[in-house]
Amino acid sequence: MVTTTVEIRLITLLLITLVYAIYDVFNKRNVPNWFAYIALVIGVVVLIVTNNARDIVYGGLIALLIGSLSYLLYRSGFLGGGDFFEFVTIALILPVQATPLLGGIMQFNLPFILSVFIATGYVTVWAIPLYYLVFAKKTEPKKVGVDRGSLAAGLALLIAYVVLYLIIDYYLGFNATGFFLMLIIAVPSALILAYERLINFRMVSYIYPKDLEEGDIIAINLMTKRETQVFSKRAKHFERLATEIVMKEMSHIKRKLPVYRNSAPLAAFTFVGVVISLLVGNLLLYIVF
Repeated sequence: MVTTTVEIRLITLLLITLVYAIYDVFNKRNVPNWFAYIALVIGVVVLIVTNNARDIVYGGLIALLIGSLSYLLYRSGFLGGGDFFEFVTIALILPVQATPLLGGIMQFNLPFILSVFIATGYVTVWAIPLYYLVFAKKTEPKKVGVDRGSLAAGLALLIAYVVLYLIIDYYLGFNATGFFLMLIIAVPSALILAYERLINFRMVSYIYPKDLEEGDIIAINLMTKRETQVFSKRAKHFERLATEIVMKEMSHIKRKLPVYRNSAPLAAFTFVGVVISLLVGNLLLYIVF
């Protein structure tokens, strides 16, 4: 049996993203650097071996763009280092959305990583409220509740989604599949916004600065103004991302701070997003068309 280049890409993509997911779930959200580097090299090799010169350039540009955006999010403390490497690797292995394995609508040669982001978003917006509002331990302070402003913001977001779809419906005609897909992202998104502060508290653990690990994300948004000032005065480079210099400056501080140690396993959601994208393509197209 002859293995085609398409099969090489798909098998490599599924194996790498599955290993990322396994590490993320069972290794305390920690993907080893050595694996991230090896996966990235494999991505480059697959891109070069399975594509012609034009597609190699195109794939390289997509990976560069994704890498630049992901790195900015990583340095800003909104994305883990492992996630940054995984997104670039996915973009390298499969630059363009392939024909969905289950068929469906035309994909317009859009970047595959775009399909993955959208599908992963669908998975994430449902997983987060289900896990943190239903299954997670109640670790937040008793005084933390849901204020009317947050509930109003969640309701406003839900209404905004409906209005946006009505506008699309007016110009392109009603699409039952699209309306359903819009609802299943609008409802949990509204819940996340309404219960954002409560969810954030259930994502964190309070630890001493000496126990920080490089790449940890500090929940500055959950700290009081006074707490932030204390750490900022004693650590000149204090920020959301725990870098080597931040950890060194804060190591002597004998005061706990909130760190996102109980965050959702994004790599697991990404793996599901990859599978969905391979099976049915870009979900956004089903809303628009």
